[in-house]
Amino acid sequence: MPAGPAARRRARVRRGEGEVTEWPRGLVEYVPTGAEDEDPSAEEDRTRNRILLAARLVGLLRAGGANVDRELAELAAAERAFAAGDRDRATELVEGLLATLDRRPAPGSRPTT
Repeated sequence: MPAGPAARRRARVRRGEGEVTEWPRGLVEYVPTGAEDEDPSAEEDRTRNRILLAARLVGLLRAGGANVDRELAELAAAERAFAAGDRDRATELVEGLLATLDRRPAPGSRPTT
């Protein structure tokens, strides 16, 4: 299936954020907003969305009764770095947090042994 003009629009993004234009939010036929060569909008910002995802996952763990003090501290550090404009540090922190969350068992799950 050939890519149409909408699929080719806005090819440039920050390095390491290719999924913003390749698979944004998992939508098919998604057309990004803004002009080519502009930074992604706040809605399309990869690091911001990863922080929001991490916050939701931590919330789910907390709702399931898990101790998430360490994860909350990591999330707060990522949010502070992002708010201060240190995107690289915020990305590093949130990716580490998401990796930690990925290794945790889901609330109520049983070990598979």
